[in-house]
Amino acid sequence: MQTTVLRYTDLPIGDRAAFELVCARHGFAPAHFDVSIHADSADSTHERLVTVRRGGWAQSYYDHHGQWVRQFEADLTCRFFK
Repeated sequence: MQTTVLRYTDLPIGDRAAFELVCARHGFAPAHFDVSIHADSADSTHERLVTVRRGGWAQSYYDHHGQWVRQFEADLTCRFFK
């Protein structure tokens, strides 16, 4: 299994816009976070794993059709990344 690591700017435009909106709603900018996406280049049916890091904190989310942004927002609401 070979995985490809993508960055925030490689996200689909809809995911990128949703991420930016969530960040702004909670007083952050996308630059405050390091976002990496791990995708299996050999198997497009498997979902991507999105990892968000800030400082010493990191959280990974499975990309269930953009659901990772909602999970990320829930973590921001719980102040996980503060």
